[in-house]
Amino acid sequence: MIQHGDRICGTWTYFATGQENASTVVARAISETKARRTQVCGRPGSETDTPCEEGWQQMDRPLELCAGKLSDMTGVGDACLADYEAVPAAEDELAALEAAPWVKSCLATTP
Repeated sequence: MIQHGDRICGTWTYFATGQENASTVVARAISETKARRTQVCGRPGSETDTPCEEGWQQMDRPLELCAGKLSDMTGVGDACLADYEAVPAAEDELAALEAAPWVKSCLATTP
């Protein structure tokens, strides 16, 4: 994920029920450690019903950094339930993501 100002754009991949789930996500930072996901697309059945080729699905769900991990849900009493870890990426991979037309557009405007 890449952040510019309060806009966060990126992709994430996780495994659940024996399948790889990949999503493209747009979020808006609301503090140094919290954000709200506003749009998502990807493989139907993951977090979305909307393939990226067809557009964006609107949403309002949390993202939070805590203990060096990323949480996509809020626990009881606002507890952070972080279970996603960043996968180190090579500089050329990050540069390619930043140069992708959709990322440039996402960071500059609402997709």
